[in-house]
Amino acid sequence: MVAYHHALYVDHREAIVAKELTPLYAYKNLPTALRDDVDAILSSPRSVALVAEEDGEPVGYITGHIEEDRRRELSRKGVIEDWFVEVEARKRGVGRALFNALVMAFRDRGCVMLESTTWAGNAGARAAHQALGFHDIEIKMRRKI
Repeated sequence: MVAYHHALYVDHREAIVAKELTPLYAYKNLPTALRDDVDAILSSPRSVALVAEEDGEPVGYITGHIEEDRRRELSRKGVIEDWFVEVEARKRGVGRALFNALVMAFRDRGCVMLESTTWAGNAGARAAHQALGFHDIEIKMRRKI
C-alpha cells in the first residue's frame, strides 16, 4: 500500500501539479509522512482500505474514512482519501469497482454522503468524479506568505 501511496502522492502528482507549486504541499520527510499516512489508515476503526487485484497482483486501491458532524443535515459522511489505479488497468472498470465497494462499506456504516478531493489540475480524476455524480462544492487555495 505504501508503493501505491507513493505513486499517487509523488509520481502522479508531479505530472499534474506545476513544479513551482511544490513548496505549497511538500513534506520535510516524505517517506515518513507516507508511512505514517498508511499506518493511520490501517489502524483507524473509522477507515476503510480496499485493494483491487487481477491474477493475484494488485492493480489499484481506494481508501477513505468516516466523519460525523451532527450540526449538518447530512451528518455522517464517507470521505474518499486515496483512489489510484495502475495506468495499464484503467478504462476497464477497476476504479469504478473500487469506488462501488467503498460506497457499500460506507453505507453499511451509516454514511449518507460522500466527499472527495483531488488536485485542481487532475482532469482525469475530476471527470471520473463528475461521472459518478459528484459536484464541485469548494476550491482550496494556497500561497506562501
